[in-house]
This record gives sequence, C-alpha cells and structure tokens, in this order.
Amino acid sequence: MPDQQPNKSPQDIGGEKAGPIDTVDHGMKFWERQANALRSTLTRAGIVKTDELRRAAEDLVNNAQLEYFEKTTSALRTLMIEKGYMTDQELKAKMAEIRARFDVPDEMESPIKKGAKRQ
Repeated sequence: MPDQQPNKSPQDIGGEKAGPIDTVDHGMKFWERQANALRSTLTRAGIVKTDELRRAAEDLVNNAQLEYFEKTTSALRTLMIEKGYMTDQELKAKMAEIRARFDVPDEMESPIKKGAKRQ
C-alpha cells in the first residue's frame, strides 16, 4: 500500500525506492562555483542561516525538477527578497540589464526550465 501522508513534500523521500546513486564527482560549472561562494559568504556573514535556506529550498515549486545549485540559488533569492535586501522588481531589472550587456538569454527560455516555476 502506498504511503498516504497528505502533507508529504518532494524532499520527504525517506524509505522510498530511489534506484542507483551517481557518486561520480562531475565538478562544478563556473556559475555553480559563484553560487556556492555567494551562499558561503551570506552564511558566514550571518545574513542567511542554514535552516532558512533549507526551508526556502523546500518551499520551491517543482523542487524535484531543479538541480542542487538551482535550488540553492533560488532559495537565496527568496531569502534576500524576504529579508528586504532587494525587491523582486529590482532583481529582475538588474538581471535584464546584465543579460542585455552580455547578450545572455533568460534561463527560463530553456525548454527544460519552461516547466519549472518559481515562487
């Protein structure tokens, strides 16, 4: 009989069959190293706490579709907006400015990302 827990979130997978685990170190992409450095800096400075980051990551819509650094970066974004360091509009404007400056497309234009939604 399947688990009938109504409040079960995507991260609540303990005890379920999961299949093999990839243990190969694939390294980090440049942006992943930057995201990791940002998380580390904000945590070390006391701006973001580990439990806050976990809560924000677990609250993400389509959490299971995002990779680790996508979850972390999205969770940091949520926390920084919640804490008043920036507004969503300010962040979107800055991102648009940077994309235009470096001719980088919006990541949500990716076919993989079109299904992922942020809160």
